[in-house]
Amino acid sequence: MRKAVRLLALISLVLAMILALTACGSKKTQIRRFETTPVALIELMNGGVDAVVADSPVVLEFIKENPNAKLEAFGDAEFEKEFYGIAMRQKDTDIHKLINDGLRKIKANGVYDKIFNTYFGDGTPYQVAESKNTLGKTLNVAQDMAYAPFEFINDAGNPEGFDVDLIRAIAAEMGFAVNLINTNWDGIIPSLLAGNSDLIISAMTITEERAKSVTFSEPYFEATQYIAVKQGSKIKKLADLEGKKIGVQNATTGDFAVTDYFNLD
Repeated sequence: MRKAVRLLALISLVLAMILALTACGSKKTQIRRFETTPVALIELMNGGVDAVVADSPVVLEFIKENPNAKLEAFGDAEFEKEFYGIAMRQKDTDIHKLINDGLRKIKANGVYDKIFNTYFGDGTPYQVAESKNTLGKTLNVAQDMAYAPFEFINDAGNPEGFDVDLIRAIAAEMGFAVNLINTNWDGIIPSLLAGNSDLIISAMTITEERAKSVTFSEPYFEATQYIAVKQGSKIKKLADLEGKKIGVQNATTGDFAVTDYFNLD
């Protein structure tokens, strides 16, 4: 009887040790939040994270512009399609109409397609017409200008990008002027609500949560999330990020997607 008790005690001890070793050997999925997506991608290059999850056009633009980074990117069926919208204060119904009417018009007359082709097609340059400001109205436009190809500061120190051209085209079509304001992403909606800007066009995904505090224009761009990794990485899908260090831009849909998928804080 005593031998059986000792044997059971020994088996329990061995099982406890195995469970302890397994727990020690397992890695917890970690999320690292950065101020901008390019900073997160640079950290990936340097080995500080195993992957970066961010909007597909931004990831692809970074890889195209930095071939020596030796990064690759791919999507995953778990990621849903996203639609960007221009955000405005809920009370500014006159601006809602102005922006939506302008967006519809530049889509109808082909200007939208020409701008799209410049940044996402064959690259043919298109010069957006300058607004004559027939309304005598200037709208302050908030953009986080660290998000190529949507908004960035070019070598000459001027704002450039798809969103930049898009809002200028809408302004020219509808007869108002724009004043572009470089605004940190974390504070971009509070800045709008505080009256420091009149609208936001900054590759902002339309979400139910954001729509509680702002009104969005009609969608103007479709995107999804991509996973960026070093070339040759064994990570091939979202589930492979289990136990890895994942870089995201703070408070973006990439951040939200990873946080929800892995039940992270």
